[in-house]
Amino acid sequence: MPDSFTRSHVQLEKVMQRCFLNDLEVWPRIRKEVQNSLKQESQPEVVQITLELPKQMLELQRHILNIVQSTLAELKKDPNLELGLSTLDAKDSVSAAFEVELRQVLDPAWQNLGPFARRLVNDLNRVRRLLTELLRGDAVDFLRLLDTLCGKEAQTAPVWLHSPDAQAMLAFAKGRVYEICRSQHDSTPFLRKKLEPHAKWSKILDAIDRTISKVAAAEKLFEKTAASGVGDENNFPHSDMETLIDESDSDVEIVGVKTVKNKKRRTVPPSASEVLEPRILIIAPDDRSRRQLSTFLHRGAEATLLDNLGSYFRDRAPRLRQESGLSIVREGALMAQEADAAAQELEKIRPDGGALRLRELPDGRPCHPRIDVVTEDAEGQLEVHMEEMQPHAVVVFEPSLHAIRAVEVYYATLHWRASACVKLEPEASQEEVPLLGGDISPLHVYLLAFDDSIENHRYQQSLVSESQGIDSIIKFRQHMTWRVDLPVEATPAESSRRGGGARALQAMAKPRVVVDMREFRSTLPFMLHLRGLVVEPVTIPVGDYILSRDICVERKAIVDLVQSLSSGRLYQQAQNMCRHYGNPMLLVEFDPAKGFILQSSYAIARREIEVGTKDLLGKLSLLVLHFPKLRIMWSPSPRFTADFFMKLKEGRYQPDSKAAAQIDAEDLEEDTEGAHKTQSNSAAFEVLRKLPGITPKNMHVLARRAGNLAGLLDLSLGELGEIMGDANANQLHSFLRASSQTAATQDRGLEDVGAAGGTQEQYLSADLPEDQ
Repeated sequence: MPDSFTRSHVQLEKVMQRCFLNDLEVWPRIRKEVQNSLKQESQPEVVQITLELPKQMLELQRHILNIVQSTLAELKKDPNLELGLSTLDAKDSVSAAFEVELRQVLDPAWQNLGPFARRLVNDLNRVRRLLTELLRGDAVDFLRLLDTLCGKEAQTAPVWLHSPDAQAMLAFAKGRVYEICRSQHDSTPFLRKKLEPHAKWSKILDAIDRTISKVAAAEKLFEKTAASGVGDENNFPHSDMETLIDESDSDVEIVGVKTVKNKKRRTVPPSASEVLEPRILIIAPDDRSRRQLSTFLHRGAEATLLDNLGSYFRDRAPRLRQESGLSIVREGALMAQEADAAAQELEKIRPDGGALRLRELPDGRPCHPRIDVVTEDAEGQLEVHMEEMQPHAVVVFEPSLHAIRAVEVYYATLHWRASACVKLEPEASQEEVPLLGGDISPLHVYLLAFDDSIENHRYQQSLVSESQGIDSIIKFRQHMTWRVDLPVEATPAESSRRGGGARALQAMAKPRVVVDMREFRSTLPFMLHLRGLVVEPVTIPVGDYILSRDICVERKAIVDLVQSLSSGRLYQQAQNMCRHYGNPMLLVEFDPAKGFILQSSYAIARREIEVGTKDLLGKLSLLVLHFPKLRIMWSPSPRFTADFFMKLKEGRYQPDSKAAAQIDAEDLEEDTEGAHKTQSNSAAFEVLRKLPGITPKNMHVLARRAGNLAGLLDLSLGELGEIMGDANANQLHSFLRASSQTAATQDRGLEDVGAAGGTQEQYLSADLPEDQ
């Protein structure tokens, strides 16, 4: 559907990239070509059945919407979400896109939400589930779901459980199924069950009976026509007729078509013993509704409700008996008795009382309808099922734009095939059938909807979203960046004089990358394999990916990054990478379609001067300052990461998997002990950093060459020039060999340093850290 691309244009770009498409064509319904392909002369009969919502269901819907509004109001009080949820309201919660919009708001700040805010989000999903089940299921299913979400067996009770709307909702839901009454004679309590069928079930049976009567009338008309020898098969609107459904209130249209089949003409009318088989397709909104409708059509409304009610009583009675209240225990005992009574009543009901039974028509002919119930969730399965079944009537249980568009396009495709492939010839023999022409009986389409309900409101919103989605895609196409594949240069032919055309040594050696065994749960190793890299799976204690002998990469997702910063594990990992590799890297992967924030603006504005335990930005800043060699790379996808790894490996030695695996826990402990020793030379390193001519580029090389501060005096001007360059070498050489007056000034500076906690000889003889 077009509205699915409206929420995020990144999804549209991903689809085009995966399909290797460089162009986008938009064909909306307002185009003349599309209108001509959908509009036909014959229009099927569309019956929109609007049902009045029962009073109890109307009250339940009102209470549920009040709970949704109060939950959203509590969620808006969270300082991390006050700006994102300001545009969402209770009316938006009934739409199918509400979950996606809510996720877009919650994903960036999910790590900063507290337990109470997350509990409210979970409660909001529960309430929306109740709102959907209220209109799709019967009274017993709604009460069972309510007990599951709010009862004692629920893991966590919702926040709105003790609100007045929740208590009223529980009372109405219970009153639709049963009530506890007292006898007038001895005041003995007894349970009175209520079998309240779904309001749409009776309308479905009416639609089935109407379809059977119309198909039987058309069959009878064909028999008369065939017996008199007048007319042909085209005048018979039978199972070979396909139609296109759409709604007249919107821009949907319904078209009747004739199926293209190589059949011979029927010259003999069907016998009276031939079974009439009308085909009816029912489109359910989800799989749970599909199973319930199938049971109703096979067993009937009474048997379905009794079986469901008895199952509920049998499951609920043992739980009520374990409660402490006397009235609740007595209610559980009454439920157990009523469950046995419902099972006895169920045995007395005839098993063939459903709509699928073999029935006899008024003229004595047998009729066995074929009724299939399918869901609209499976992508493309609805069209396939209609292609195989070729129904006489379609019943849409809940108004759905997806189902209507699918049926519409399906029948338009059949009409196009018939008009494009069939050619009428007057010289056609009697064996052939003129497939087009004559009166075509339309398909009967029944749309069931509750008036003043959320399903009707959701359907109207889907129509608006479809129109907005088309407009958004058209505007997005005007500013879309197209992918242009550069032409591939032809490789020159290799000379046959070089060892008989043998490949070069560089071409024979494939680049390798060492990957930790735990990283194969992600898609990045597979992406590296597609780039032509040899992936070596090795258990390595330091890092996740070893690209070369000096490049080590630690991969983190956003959730892992937050957890590692909070626990301090990332500090230890960065320290180990800096000890064993010259170029450590921290790879952070994120989804470009989802926003994220490490810390909300509310927490940043109110944080103290010192870094707290929840200050993630402060911890990340300290990590960068403490490990200057560590590089942080942000990657939007594994594909981007694989391309970046290929660039990093250019011109570098291949990694050694054995050396990477030999770094065990003992080596890490020794390195930790050596780190404490190196920390004693930090003062000498600070003195070296402040000398003239010292830069971050030549500081580490000079420290390794000199060894200590006293070793700087032993280096000549030429040696300093090779390390630092001529300009920087002259500055340092002049400073170290300055006049006595300048030296005396420097001696006083060193005396001040010694007074702070050391002597001049200790600083001059201190070894500089070689690993930095």
